[in-house]
Amino acid sequence: MSILVSDCITYARQKGQTDSNGISDVAGLAWANSGLIDITREYIKRNIDASQIAESSATLSSTDNPPGRFAWPTDMFMLKTISINYTDTSPQNFKPCSKMEVSNIQGSSVDAIRLNQATIDPQFTNHGDTGEIFPTPLGTAIIKIFYYLAPTEYPLTSTAITYPQSLDYRVIGDKILESYYQSLENFPIADAWGAQAIKKINDSINILAPQSQQPIQPMPLQISGWQF
Repeated sequence: MSILVSDCITYARQKGQTDSNGISDVAGLAWANSGLIDITREYIKRNIDASQIAESSATLSSTDNPPGRFAWPTDMFMLKTISINYTDTSPQNFKPCSKMEVSNIQGSSVDAIRLNQATIDPQFTNHGDTGEIFPTPLGTAIIKIFYYLAPTEYPLTSTAITYPQSLDYRVIGDKILESYYQSLENFPIADAWGAQAIKKINDSINILAPQSQQPIQPMPLQISGWQF
């Protein structure tokens, strides 16, 4: 059975000992979406890929204006990694890009790096809504961007809660309560509900970042009677 946003609102009303006069559907939906963004941010801070990873690719050309620039995916919440292929489309020719800070270039300049940076050690920088690859492609190049996907906000209270929030929808409910008490300017109680949400997020890390479990293999003791 699907868990809906309305279930999160009902949970918040029950825990907050209030009703639709205190947490209306309109306010509950807005606070659920605020909580969704906060929870996604907390997962990313903990390097939890369960917040959902997406992949995008683009072809860059020396004829682009300006060359070497590319737009970030419109649904990107946060960058994870970039790789680039200056040679062809072969998977083995993609090289990971390291971050360059244009305000911290030692003994060189941005223009020099655009021209002289080795293609086997590419770099990138962030210009806000665009990024730039170094060196600037002399022909064409293909970049692959792996990024944390921006969550899709809930349009209705009848919208289903999706993974990973569906593992424990009450975290959304706790975030609704946090916003509810903030609206009442009762910040100590708001902080307490926010702490409850954080605790549940921390407790779920082992579920959201699963590791492969293998059966224990019994090993005989490598000893003989001379050890006794």
